[in-house]
Order: sequence, then structure tokens, then C-alpha cells
Amino acid sequence: MASQKTIVITGANAGIGLATAKALAIKGYCIIIICRDARRGDDTAEQLKRINPNISVENFTADLSDLSVVKRTADAIAAKYPVIDRLINNAGYYPSTIEYIGDVEKTFFASHLGHMLLTERLLPALERSPEARIINVSSGVHPMGKVARFFKRVNGLTLLQAYADAKLANILFTMELSKRLPNQITTYALHPGVVRTNFAKGTPGLFTMLINIFRPFLITPEKGAATSIYLADAEPKKITSFTGQYFAKQKPTHTNNKDVTAKNATWLWHTSIEMLKPFLS
Repeated sequence: MASQKTIVITGANAGIGLATAKALAIKGYCIIIICRDARRGDDTAEQLKRINPNISVENFTADLSDLSVVKRTADAIAAKYPVIDRLINNAGYYPSTIEYIGDVEKTFFASHLGHMLLTERLLPALERSPEARIINVSSGVHPMGKVARFFKRVNGLTLLQAYADAKLANILFTMELSKRLPNQITTYALHPGVVRTNFAKGTPGLFTMLINIFRPFLITPEKGAATSIYLADAEPKKITSFTGQYFAKQKPTHTNNKDVTAKNATWLWHTSIEMLKPFLS
């Protein structure tokens, strides 16, 4: 791809997001990162600038579970960067405890609603690009997600179920988004693989225990970032026809959840928009 495209990456200060940002910095992308921790985000921005002094890099601080903060941050980015070529909704959130905001579990806010709001607020800037892409990082655990648990308090909800629900939502959001975008914007969901990072470290539960046991055998963040990098940087003719689809290992692949349907994708869209309305005006 041509250099000096502008890309926004959430959660770029560690793991897959950092590996993605580093690779795209080398390729000449101007990078905007969004991180929860201001100091770590600033440190990451300086690191990326050292990798390629010829690009611009800027950090914005936002907690994606706080929709008012997401709106404010997105608007600040759009005001400064009127044209955005890529948006990678990468930031992952694995809960340490089940926590509800109203009737919606916080993981769903951080991983789905926050990213959806960010996407909607940045859409005018993406529309000004001659060829833009929205890339949503999902997970191979999405088969454990259930639409029936969305937007409601669920007795006995486990940490893994909360995470899987949000990752299923990423896929459904991508499906519906692809139907609503202008022709010059495409969108993709992806599974990065099971990656050796600090993600979910220190949280209780079987999932974390298994991750810790198998950590030495997991793939590196650099390998986990490969599909995100491919979808951001591939020639349009290689991927445009796959807009709305789910990728793994740099190829479109099937999902393994009966809830991945067009009907559920449309329902999720409308229900989410209702929740986001106060932040969309």
C-alpha cells in the first residue's frame, strides 16, 4: 500500500495491537493510537516514532466502556484528522469480575458498544478516504457466545461467557456494518489466533488457567497480528469482495456459532443504536 495513510488502532500499547502498530509504522502509516492508560500510550507513541521518524504518531486516552469519553475522543480525532484510511478496533477486554452498567455487562460495553460508537463517530473521516477499511478483532472463542445473553443481566454469567458474547457481537457488527457502508469502505472481522500475551493475566477462571498452562506453546504477538496487518495493508483487489466476512490466518473462514445469522446481526445493530443514540447526535 502507499505510504502516509492514516490509521487508528485501539489498544495499541501491548500485545497484538502493539505488534500491529509496529509493523504498520515500518510500512509508513501515520498512526493514531487509543489506549486506556495515558502514560503507556505516550510511551508507545514514542516507541513507534523511533521505529519510523518519518511518520506522525499520536496517542489519545480513552476507556472504551465509557461512552461519553469515547464520543469526546472520537470527535477530537476527527477534528484533527479529517481523513482516516483505516480503523482497527483491536482493544481487548477480559473481565476480572462480572460488572454491569445498567443491564449490560461491562465487557460488552468495552468490546462492542464502545467500538461501535467509535466507528460511527469516525465514519465521516473514513468516508473521505478513497479506500477505507474497518477491521474488528474478534476471537476464536466466539462459538461460546450467545445472542440470548445480550443486553440483559444473566444469573451465573461466567467471565469467559461475557468475553465470548462480546466477541460474537464483533462478528455480527461487522456483518451488518458491511451492508451499510458506502462502496469505498470495507469491513472485516478476524481471529488473531491464541497469542502469548499478558491478556487476561491475573484474572480468575478456567480460561485463564488454561492460557497460563499453554502459554509457552502459544503464538507470538507478531504472528497474532499478521491477519490485522494483512487486512490493513493488502491490495484492495485481494480482499474487497470479502467485506463483512470473518478471517483467520489471513483467509476468510467459517464461523462456528449458530447465532451468526443476518437476522441476529440486524437485531444487534438496531438494539445497539438505541443505546448509542445519546452519543450519536
